[in-house]
Amino acid sequence: MDTTVIIGNGVAGTSAAAMLRRNGYEGAIKLIGDEVALPYQRPPLSKAWLIGSDRPKPTLLRPLSFYEDNRIDLMRARKVAKIDRNKRRIRFSDGKTTKFDSLILATGALPRRLDLQEADLKGIYYLRDLGDAAALRQALNNPSCHEVVIIGAGVIGLEVASAAVDRGKTVTVVEVAARAMARVASPVTANFVTQKLKNIGVQFLFNKKIDGLGAADHHVSSVNLGDGSQVKADLILAGIGVIPNTELAEAAGLDCDNGICVDQDMRTSDPKIFAIGDCARGTNTFASGKLRMETVHNATTQAQIAAAAICNKERPAPVMPRFWSDLKDIKVQTVGVATGYDRVRSDASQDPLSLEVHLKSGDRLVAAEIVNLPNRQSALVEEISLQVSPDTR
Repeated sequence: MDTTVIIGNGVAGTSAAAMLRRNGYEGAIKLIGDEVALPYQRPPLSKAWLIGSDRPKPTLLRPLSFYEDNRIDLMRARKVAKIDRNKRRIRFSDGKTTKFDSLILATGALPRRLDLQEADLKGIYYLRDLGDAAALRQALNNPSCHEVVIIGAGVIGLEVASAAVDRGKTVTVVEVAARAMARVASPVTANFVTQKLKNIGVQFLFNKKIDGLGAADHHVSSVNLGDGSQVKADLILAGIGVIPNTELAEAAGLDCDNGICVDQDMRTSDPKIFAIGDCARGTNTFASGKLRMETVHNATTQAQIAAAAICNKERPAPVMPRFWSDLKDIKVQTVGVATGYDRVRSDASQDPLSLEVHLKSGDRLVAAEIVNLPNRQSALVEEISLQVSPDTR
Protein backbone atom coordinates (compact mmCIF):
# COMPACT_ATOMS: atom_id res chain seq x y z
CA MET A 1 0.00 0.00 0.00
CA ASP A 2 1.30 3.43 -0.93
CA THR A 3 2.09 5.94 1.79
CA THR A 4 1.94 9.72 1.48
CA VAL A 5 3.76 11.64 4.20
CA ILE A 6 2.95 15.29 4.76
CA ILE A 7 5.44 17.38 6.76
CA GLY A 8 3.61 20.33 8.27
CA ASN A 9 0.07 20.22 9.66
CA GLY A 10 -0.98 23.82 9.10
CA VAL A 11 -3.73 24.74 6.67
CA ALA A 12 -1.70 23.60 3.64
CA GLY A 13 -0.77 20.16 4.99
CA THR A 14 -4.14 19.48 6.58
CA SER A 15 -5.96 20.52 3.40
CA ALA A 16 -3.72 18.21 1.36
CA ALA A 17 -4.58 15.25 3.59
CA ALA A 18 -8.30 16.00 3.27
CA MET A 19 -8.09 16.41 -0.50
CA LEU A 20 -6.22 13.13 -0.95
CA ARG A 21 -9.11 11.27 0.67
CA ARG A 22 -11.66 13.30 -1.28
CA ASN A 23 -9.88 12.29 -4.50
CA GLY A 24 -10.16 8.62 -3.57
CA TYR A 25 -6.63 8.01 -2.30
CA GLU A 26 -6.64 4.63 -0.53
CA GLY A 27 -3.06 4.56 0.74
CA ALA A 28 -1.77 5.52 4.17
CA ILE A 29 -1.55 9.23 5.02
CA LYS A 30 0.80 10.47 7.73
CA LEU A 31 0.37 14.11 8.72
CA ILE A 32 3.32 15.34 10.79
CA GLY A 33 3.47 18.46 12.96
CA ASP A 34 5.94 19.64 15.57
CA GLU A 35 3.31 21.06 17.96
CA VAL A 36 1.26 19.15 20.53
CA ALA A 37 -2.00 20.93 19.65
CA LEU A 38 -4.42 19.67 17.03
CA PRO A 39 -3.95 21.52 13.72
CA TYR A 40 -5.38 25.02 14.13
CA GLN A 41 -5.97 28.22 12.21
CA ARG A 42 -3.11 30.70 12.44
CA PRO A 43 -4.79 33.99 11.33
CA PRO A 44 -6.64 34.48 14.67
CA LEU A 45 -3.32 34.44 16.53
CA SER A 46 -2.62 38.06 15.58
CA LYS A 47 -6.23 39.17 15.99
CA ALA A 48 -8.87 37.60 18.24
CA TRP A 49 -6.29 35.75 20.33
CA LEU A 50 -4.82 39.01 21.62
CA ILE A 51 -8.05 40.73 22.69
CA GLY A 52 -10.91 39.87 24.98
CA SER A 53 -10.91 38.92 28.65
CA ASP A 54 -11.43 35.17 28.35
CA ARG A 55 -8.50 32.84 27.72
CA PRO A 56 -8.92 31.87 24.04
CA LYS A 57 -8.87 28.40 22.61
CA PRO A 58 -7.31 27.47 19.26
CA THR A 59 -9.69 27.49 16.31
CA LEU A 60 -9.24 23.96 15.01
CA LEU A 61 -8.94 23.28 11.29
CA ARG A 62 -10.72 19.96 11.81
CA PRO A 63 -12.01 18.06 14.85
CA LEU A 64 -10.04 15.02 16.02
CA SER A 65 -12.80 12.77 14.68
CA PHE A 66 -12.07 13.96 11.13
CA TYR A 67 -8.57 12.46 11.18
CA GLU A 68 -9.81 9.25 12.76
CA ASP A 69 -12.74 8.87 10.32
CA ASN A 70 -10.51 9.52 7.30
CA ARG A 71 -7.67 7.23 8.42
CA ILE A 72 -5.18 10.09 8.65
CA ASP A 73 -2.35 9.26 11.01
CA LEU A 74 -1.94 12.56 12.85
CA MET A 75 1.60 12.57 14.22
CA ARG A 76 1.87 15.47 16.67
CA ALA A 77 4.92 16.82 18.53
CA ARG A 78 7.24 15.14 16.02
CA LYS A 79 10.16 16.95 14.43
CA VAL A 80 11.58 15.75 11.12
CA ALA A 81 15.38 15.87 11.00
CA LYS A 82 16.17 14.53 7.51
CA ILE A 83 14.71 13.41 4.21
CA ASP A 84 16.43 10.43 2.58
CA ARG A 85 15.37 10.63 -1.07
CA ASN A 86 17.23 7.48 -2.11
CA LYS A 87 15.60 5.24 0.47
CA ARG A 88 12.31 7.19 0.40
CA ARG A 89 12.34 7.62 4.15
CA ILE A 90 12.24 10.49 6.59
CA ARG A 91 14.08 10.48 9.89
CA PHE A 92 12.71 12.11 13.03
CA SER A 93 14.83 13.93 15.61
CA ASP A 94 14.52 10.91 17.93
CA GLY A 95 16.14 8.68 15.30
CA LYS A 96 13.00 6.83 14.25
CA THR A 97 12.11 6.67 10.56
CA THR A 98 9.06 6.21 8.35
CA LYS A 99 8.83 5.48 4.64
CA PHE A 100 7.02 7.38 1.91
CA ASP A 101 6.01 6.85 -1.67
CA SER A 102 4.93 10.48 -2.06
CA LEU A 103 6.05 13.31 0.16
CA ILE A 104 4.42 16.73 0.58
CA LEU A 105 6.44 19.53 2.17
CA ALA A 106 4.14 22.05 3.86
CA THR A 107 6.79 23.47 6.17
CA GLY A 108 5.60 27.08 5.98
CA ALA A 109 7.78 30.05 6.81
CA LEU A 110 9.64 31.33 9.86
CA PRO A 111 9.65 34.88 11.26
CA ARG A 112 12.67 36.89 10.22
CA ARG A 113 14.73 37.65 13.34
CA LEU A 114 16.05 41.05 14.31
CA ASP A 115 19.67 41.51 13.26
CA LEU A 116 20.64 43.52 16.32
CA GLN A 117 23.20 42.96 19.06
CA GLU A 118 20.45 43.28 21.67
CA ALA A 119 18.03 40.90 19.95
CA ASP A 120 18.12 38.42 22.84
CA LEU A 121 16.70 40.87 25.40
CA LYS A 122 13.54 39.97 27.26
CA GLY A 123 10.40 41.67 26.02
CA ILE A 124 10.97 40.98 22.30
CA TYR A 125 8.33 38.83 20.64
CA TYR A 126 7.71 37.16 17.29
CA LEU A 127 4.46 35.63 16.13
CA ARG A 128 4.13 32.34 14.28
CA ASP A 129 2.52 29.68 16.42
CA LEU A 130 0.27 29.07 19.40
CA GLY A 131 3.11 29.36 21.88
CA ASP A 132 4.16 32.73 20.46
CA ALA A 133 0.58 34.04 20.65
CA ALA A 134 0.11 32.85 24.23
CA ALA A 135 3.35 34.51 25.32
CA LEU A 136 2.46 37.77 23.54
CA ARG A 137 -1.03 37.79 25.05
CA GLN A 138 0.38 37.25 28.54
CA ALA A 139 2.86 40.10 28.04
CA LEU A 140 0.11 42.46 26.87
CA ASN A 141 -1.90 41.51 29.97
CA ASN A 142 0.99 42.49 32.25
CA PRO A 143 0.02 45.67 34.17
CA SER A 144 3.54 47.03 33.66
CA CYS A 145 3.15 46.95 29.86
CA HIS A 146 2.15 50.40 28.61
CA GLU A 147 4.37 51.22 25.63
CA VAL A 148 4.25 48.79 22.71
CA VAL A 149 6.54 49.16 19.70
CA ILE A 150 5.86 47.24 16.50
CA ILE A 151 8.90 46.89 14.26
CA GLY A 152 7.61 46.48 10.72
CA ALA A 153 4.41 47.84 9.18
CA GLY A 154 3.43 44.65 7.40
CA VAL A 155 0.17 42.79 7.89
CA ILE A 156 1.14 41.00 11.11
CA GLY A 157 2.53 44.19 12.60
CA LEU A 158 -0.61 46.19 11.85
CA GLU A 159 -2.88 43.45 13.18
CA VAL A 160 -0.97 43.29 16.46
CA ALA A 161 -0.87 47.11 16.62
CA SER A 162 -4.64 47.19 16.22
CA ALA A 163 -5.11 44.59 18.97
CA ALA A 164 -2.71 46.40 21.33
CA VAL A 165 -4.53 49.71 20.89
CA ASP A 166 -7.74 47.87 21.65
CA ARG A 167 -6.10 46.78 24.92
CA GLY A 168 -5.41 50.41 25.82
CA LYS A 169 -1.70 50.41 25.03
CA THR A 170 0.31 53.24 23.53
CA VAL A 171 1.41 51.81 20.19
CA THR A 172 4.15 53.00 17.84
CA VAL A 173 4.89 51.31 14.52
CA VAL A 174 8.44 51.77 13.23
CA GLU A 175 9.01 51.02 9.54
CA VAL A 176 12.16 51.39 7.45
CA ALA A 177 10.13 51.88 4.24
CA ALA A 178 8.13 54.95 3.29
CA ARG A 179 4.72 53.34 3.88
CA ALA A 180 2.87 50.44 5.41
CA MET A 181 1.92 47.11 3.75
CA ALA A 182 4.45 47.68 0.98
CA ARG A 183 4.48 43.99 -0.08
CA VAL A 184 0.74 43.35 -0.18
CA ALA A 185 -1.12 46.57 -1.01
CA SER A 186 -0.93 49.57 -3.31
CA PRO A 187 0.04 52.97 -1.86
CA VAL A 188 -3.59 54.14 -2.10
CA THR A 189 -4.91 51.30 0.06
CA ALA A 190 -1.93 51.37 2.42
CA ASN A 191 -2.31 55.10 3.05
CA PHE A 192 -6.06 54.71 3.58
CA VAL A 193 -5.54 51.99 6.18
CA THR A 194 -2.69 53.90 7.83
CA GLN A 195 -4.88 56.95 8.32
CA LYS A 196 -7.69 54.88 9.83
CA LEU A 197 -5.24 53.31 12.28
CA LYS A 198 -3.85 56.74 13.15
CA ASN A 199 -7.40 57.83 13.93
CA ILE A 200 -7.70 55.14 16.62
CA GLY A 201 -4.37 55.97 18.19
CA VAL A 202 -1.61 54.03 16.37
CA GLN A 203 1.48 56.16 15.83
CA PHE A 204 3.64 55.59 12.73
CA LEU A 205 7.31 56.37 12.14
CA PHE A 206 8.26 55.75 8.50
CA ASN A 207 11.69 55.89 6.85
CA LYS A 208 13.27 55.01 10.17
CA LYS A 209 16.31 52.77 10.57
CA ILE A 210 16.83 51.03 13.91
CA ASP A 211 20.33 51.37 15.33
CA GLY A 212 19.83 49.36 18.50
CA LEU A 213 17.71 48.70 21.56
CA GLY A 214 17.90 50.15 25.05
CA ALA A 215 17.76 47.83 28.05
CA ALA A 216 17.06 47.85 31.78
CA ASP A 217 17.69 44.71 33.84
CA HIS A 218 18.09 42.63 30.66
CA HIS A 219 14.64 43.75 29.47
CA VAL A 220 14.07 45.97 26.46
CA SER A 221 13.33 49.59 27.40
CA SER A 222 13.56 51.52 24.12
CA VAL A 223 14.10 51.39 20.39
CA ASN A 224 17.01 53.58 19.27
CA LEU A 225 16.58 55.10 15.82
CA GLY A 226 19.19 56.10 13.29
CA ASP A 227 18.39 59.79 13.65
CA GLY A 228 19.37 59.69 17.33
CA SER A 229 15.85 59.61 18.73
CA GLN A 230 14.39 56.96 21.01
CA VAL A 231 10.99 55.33 21.36
CA LYS A 232 10.13 53.96 24.78
CA ALA A 233 9.22 50.28 24.71
CA ASP A 234 7.92 47.92 27.37
CA LEU A 235 7.25 45.32 24.67
CA ILE A 236 8.44 44.87 21.09
CA LEU A 237 6.75 42.81 18.41
CA ALA A 238 9.08 42.17 15.48
CA GLY A 239 7.08 41.76 12.30
CA ILE A 240 9.76 42.20 9.67
CA GLY A 241 8.67 39.46 7.32
CA VAL A 242 9.26 35.75 7.07
CA ILE A 243 11.76 33.34 5.56
CA PRO A 244 10.51 30.22 3.75
CA ASN A 245 11.30 27.11 5.78
CA THR A 246 13.43 25.28 3.22
CA GLU A 247 16.00 23.69 5.53
CA LEU A 248 14.86 20.09 5.00
CA ALA A 249 14.43 20.61 1.26
CA GLU A 250 17.87 22.15 0.81
CA ALA A 251 19.54 19.43 2.86
CA ALA A 252 17.81 16.85 0.64
CA GLY A 253 19.21 18.51 -2.48
CA LEU A 254 15.92 19.89 -3.82
CA ASP A 255 16.02 23.04 -5.95
CA CYS A 256 15.32 26.11 -3.80
CA ASP A 257 15.29 29.81 -4.59
CA ASN A 258 13.41 31.99 -2.08
CA GLY A 259 11.29 28.93 -1.46
CA ILE A 260 11.11 25.35 -2.69
CA CYS A 261 10.88 25.46 -6.49
CA VAL A 262 7.79 23.69 -7.88
CA ASP A 263 6.10 23.16 -11.22
CA GLN A 264 2.41 23.60 -12.08
CA ASP A 265 1.55 20.38 -10.23
CA MET A 266 3.49 21.50 -7.14
CA ARG A 267 6.21 18.93 -7.86
CA THR A 268 9.71 19.77 -6.74
CA SER A 269 12.88 18.77 -8.62
CA ASP A 270 12.14 15.28 -7.27
CA PRO A 271 8.92 14.09 -8.97
CA LYS A 272 7.81 12.17 -5.87
CA ILE A 273 8.15 15.18 -3.58
CA PHE A 274 5.73 18.11 -3.61
CA ALA A 275 5.80 21.48 -1.83
CA ILE A 276 2.80 23.68 -1.00
CA GLY A 277 1.95 26.80 0.95
CA ASP A 278 4.28 29.49 2.25
CA CYS A 279 7.41 27.42 1.55
CA ALA A 280 6.68 26.85 -2.17
CA ARG A 281 7.62 29.08 -5.11
CA GLY A 282 6.28 28.60 -8.60
CA THR A 283 4.31 30.07 -11.47
CA ASN A 284 0.86 31.59 -11.11
CA THR A 285 -1.73 31.97 -13.86
CA PHE A 286 -2.59 35.46 -12.71
CA ALA A 287 0.93 36.94 -12.67
CA SER A 288 4.20 36.77 -14.56
CA GLY A 289 7.32 35.18 -13.16
CA LYS A 290 7.56 32.89 -10.16
CA LEU A 291 5.92 33.77 -6.85
CA ARG A 292 5.80 32.62 -3.27
CA MET A 293 2.49 33.61 -1.71
CA GLU A 294 1.84 33.68 2.04
CA THR A 295 -1.95 33.36 2.21
CA VAL A 296 -4.44 30.81 3.50
CA HIS A 297 -6.20 30.84 0.14
CA ASN A 298 -2.98 30.01 -1.71
CA ALA A 299 -2.19 27.20 0.74
CA THR A 300 -5.54 25.49 0.19
CA THR A 301 -5.39 25.96 -3.58
CA GLN A 302 -1.92 24.40 -3.81
CA ALA A 303 -3.03 21.54 -1.55
CA GLN A 304 -5.80 20.72 -4.02
CA ILE A 305 -3.32 20.74 -6.92
CA ALA A 306 -0.78 18.47 -5.20
CA ALA A 307 -3.47 16.01 -4.09
CA ALA A 308 -4.84 15.82 -7.63
CA ALA A 309 -1.37 15.09 -9.02
CA ILE A 310 -0.72 12.30 -6.50
CA CYS A 311 -4.12 10.76 -7.32
CA ASN A 312 -3.55 11.10 -11.09
CA LYS A 313 -6.54 13.43 -11.36
CA GLU A 314 -6.88 16.39 -13.68
CA ARG A 315 -5.25 19.53 -12.38
CA PRO A 316 -7.88 21.85 -10.83
CA ALA A 317 -8.73 25.03 -12.73
CA PRO A 318 -6.70 28.08 -11.66
CA VAL A 319 -8.26 29.99 -8.79
CA MET A 320 -7.92 33.73 -8.33
CA PRO A 321 -5.50 34.57 -5.48
CA ARG A 322 -7.17 36.25 -2.50
CA PHE A 323 -6.03 37.75 0.75
CA TRP A 324 -7.63 39.40 3.76
CA SER A 325 -6.66 41.15 6.97
CA ASP A 326 -8.88 42.15 9.88
CA LEU A 327 -7.85 45.26 11.76
CA LYS A 328 -9.93 47.26 14.24
CA ASP A 329 -13.20 47.99 12.38
CA ILE A 330 -11.30 47.56 9.09
CA LYS A 331 -11.47 44.54 6.79
CA VAL A 332 -8.93 44.67 3.98
CA GLN A 333 -9.33 42.25 1.07
CA THR A 334 -7.38 41.81 -2.15
CA VAL A 335 -8.02 39.74 -5.27
CA GLY A 336 -5.53 39.03 -8.02
CA VAL A 337 -1.79 39.67 -7.81
CA ALA A 338 -0.76 43.29 -7.43
CA THR A 339 2.30 43.19 -9.70
CA GLY A 340 2.93 44.65 -13.14
CA TYR A 341 0.23 47.31 -12.93
CA ASP A 342 0.74 50.84 -14.29
CA ARG A 343 -2.62 52.45 -13.54
CA VAL A 344 -4.49 52.88 -10.27
CA ARG A 345 -8.12 53.90 -9.98
CA SER A 346 -9.68 54.37 -6.56
CA ASP A 347 -13.23 55.03 -5.44
CA ALA A 348 -14.05 55.96 -1.87
CA SER A 349 -17.71 55.27 -1.14
CA GLN A 350 -19.97 57.57 0.84
CA ASP A 351 -18.96 55.58 3.89
CA PRO A 352 -15.64 57.10 5.01
CA LEU A 353 -14.45 53.66 6.17
CA SER A 354 -14.81 52.04 2.73
CA LEU A 355 -12.55 52.02 -0.32
CA GLU A 356 -12.24 50.21 -3.65
CA VAL A 357 -9.02 50.29 -5.67
CA HIS A 358 -8.52 48.88 -9.19
CA LEU A 359 -4.97 48.05 -10.33
CA LYS A 360 -4.63 47.93 -14.12
CA SER A 361 -2.06 47.07 -16.73
CA GLY A 362 -3.17 49.26 -19.59
CA ASP A 363 -6.92 48.65 -19.81
CA ARG A 364 -6.72 45.20 -18.18
CA LEU A 365 -7.71 44.82 -14.53
CA VAL A 366 -5.04 42.65 -12.85
CA ALA A 367 -5.93 43.09 -9.18
CA ALA A 368 -8.27 44.91 -6.85
CA GLU A 369 -8.26 45.97 -3.21
CA ILE A 370 -11.30 46.66 -1.08
CA VAL A 371 -11.76 47.95 2.45
CA ASN A 372 -15.00 47.17 4.28
CA LEU A 373 -16.75 46.14 1.05
CA PRO A 374 -16.87 42.32 1.38
CA ASN A 375 -19.82 41.98 -1.02
CA ARG A 376 -17.68 43.33 -3.87
CA GLN A 377 -15.12 40.52 -3.80
CA SER A 378 -16.99 37.97 -5.92
CA ALA A 379 -17.78 40.49 -8.67
CA LEU A 380 -14.14 41.61 -8.80
CA VAL A 381 -12.92 38.02 -8.99
CA GLU A 382 -15.17 37.42 -11.97
CA GLU A 383 -14.11 40.64 -13.68
CA ILE A 384 -10.40 39.86 -13.36
CA SER A 385 -10.87 36.22 -14.40
CA LEU A 386 -12.62 37.23 -17.62
CA GLN A 387 -9.55 39.25 -18.61
CA VAL A 388 -7.05 36.42 -18.15
CA SER A 389 -5.91 34.87 -21.42
CA PRO A 390 -7.74 31.58 -22.13
CA ASP A 391 -4.37 30.03 -23.00
CA THR A 392 -3.20 30.42 -19.40
CA ARG A 393 -6.36 29.26 -17.62
